[in-house]
Amino acid sequence: MTKQLTGLRPARFTLSTIGQRLPKPVQRMITRIKLGHPFSPLSGKIKFGDLRRLVPISRVYGWDRGTPVDRHYIETFLGAHSDLIRGDVLEISEDTYTKKFGGSAVTKSDVLHYDDPSPPATMTGDLTNAPHVPSESYDCIIITQTLMLIYDLPAAIETLHRLLKPGGTVLATMAGVTQIADREWQDVWYWSFSAASGRKIFEDGFPGGTVESRSYGNVLTTMAFLQGIGMEELTRKELDHQDPDYQLLVGVVARKAAAAE
Repeated sequence: MTKQLTGLRPARFTLSTIGQRLPKPVQRMITRIKLGHPFSPLSGKIKFGDLRRLVPISRVYGWDRGTPVDRHYIETFLGAHSDLIRGDVLEISEDTYTKKFGGSAVTKSDVLHYDDPSPPATMTGDLTNAPHVPSESYDCIIITQTLMLIYDLPAAIETLHRLLKPGGTVLATMAGVTQIADREWQDVWYWSFSAASGRKIFEDGFPGGTVESRSYGNVLTTMAFLQGIGMEELTRKELDHQDPDYQLLVGVVARKAAAAE
């Protein structure tokens, strides 16, 4: 018997050949580990729970459950740039963030509303055509979650640029991945933005200036926002994790070129 086996070569097993003998689901799991991807349930084994539904948990962005997730990112963005909210400040539609992040550093506060002259508005007008607002009037302009409702973006950006003093700054936030749940706005909700598109439109409108753009959000917070889950239902760690593959909100800092000496 020993002589009969002498000519046989022993089987050679490598990680590659062993892997090929494993079931396909296990092979996929090993591949994900090699690529540094986190563990995920096998296909067909995901537990959707309360999210397996064809209607969202809330159709009002989560206002009926707490605070919409995008508010966290708006305030994170403005808080990071609060040193720019000073001097003569214009905010679009309301003065909430001028007061919250500018405080005593603001010497003059104006509010431009599209069509409602009641306080806190100090003037009304369309950003795409506002010749009545004097040029080079403001050190800072705050415009949050508004640009997606303006079809003629170049004209609006041109107005923002014109209203700034030399060296002044626009702080803008724009919708990325979102619900469009407002019946009043659905017919005029023209755009969703990425960090790239937000940067590009301001670069085109701020010649000689500087533009910084970044996104906020991750897969969990984006799903929560789409479902209308309030930010209070998530942890701070979950909210603060940033993944540029999931751009829930975009923030732009656009600085007008300083006056020539």
